[in-house]
Amino acid sequence: MTTQYVMEAELKALAVKKLEAAGLPAKTADEVADVLVHADSTGVHSHGVMRVEHYCTRLQKGGLNPNAEFSIDQISPSVAVLDSDDGMGHSALIAATNHAIELATETGVGFVSIKNTSHCGALSYFIQQATDAGKIAISMTQTDTCVAPYGGAARFLGTNPIAFGFPVADGEPMIVDMATSATAFGKLLHAKETGKSIGPGLAIDAEGHETTDPHKVENLLPFGGHKGSGIALSIDALTGILMGANFGNHIVRMYGDYDKFRKLASLVIVIDPDKLGNPLFATMMKAMVTELREVPPAPDVEKVLAPNDLQVEYKAKCSKEGIPVPQGVYDYLVS
Repeated sequence: MTTQYVMEAELKALAVKKLEAAGLPAKTADEVADVLVHADSTGVHSHGVMRVEHYCTRLQKGGLNPNAEFSIDQISPSVAVLDSDDGMGHSALIAATNHAIELATETGVGFVSIKNTSHCGALSYFIQQATDAGKIAISMTQTDTCVAPYGGAARFLGTNPIAFGFPVADGEPMIVDMATSATAFGKLLHAKETGKSIGPGLAIDAEGHETTDPHKVENLLPFGGHKGSGIALSIDALTGILMGANFGNHIVRMYGDYDKFRKLASLVIVIDPDKLGNPLFATMMKAMVTELREVPPAPDVEKVLAPNDLQVEYKAKCSKEGIPVPQGVYDYLVS
């Protein structure tokens, strides 16, 4: 399939134009597009501009509130709940993370739950908000179900991603951003878009048999068997159930019911290492990742990498050569 290479500024402008045409205010469109292009520029194309058409459809059908007004209920000096008024999840997570950073700066820890929200894109974006401020961060969100629980042949879990971020002195942060499914659902969509197969052990068909054909996939599998299944359940509990929202198969589906608000829940936790007594945290993290990269590689492995190394390398390449965009996605953006 043909691929277009588009520079970051142009790709963001194309996404903003589409989102504004669908009814988003300029500021919100800019925030959403920034999160999407961040994903594409770090190689997470499943959460990039390929999602613009979906957001525009949901906006036009009434399943997203384009003029949402966020409100924050401050529960205690360290804990708050942000109601995103059924608006764009990207903007809600940006606001929640900024508030969590403020709380952590004052008290050491900022715990901000987000309710009445929607799909927020790649969690690494919000994690980096915190690491850029010298903070540690943990973020997670629930999703609609597309994952069979360990031992099951039908869906019960979402991909329910979780991310961690740690500032590193004189370098890029260490960021771990992962779905609790064996692969992200967006990567399945990307495989369909690009005509590629998926790896083994990632998904099952309608009969519960493993398949590598993205067009035959009925449900994904959890990573690590029962371990991933348990973590996915825990994330649903810490987000949806904690906020009194829906969970599991009760969540409004992303692709379908376009006229319904999804009422998702997310969570951001930010920690200030200075307040917890270690002003040398980032320096010690530098030592950790340096020593990690010096571990002798296994046979047929070039070198040991720290989390986020590949994403940093990919972003540098994209800044020179442009971001690869499937022709079908590009055609939509310029239409």
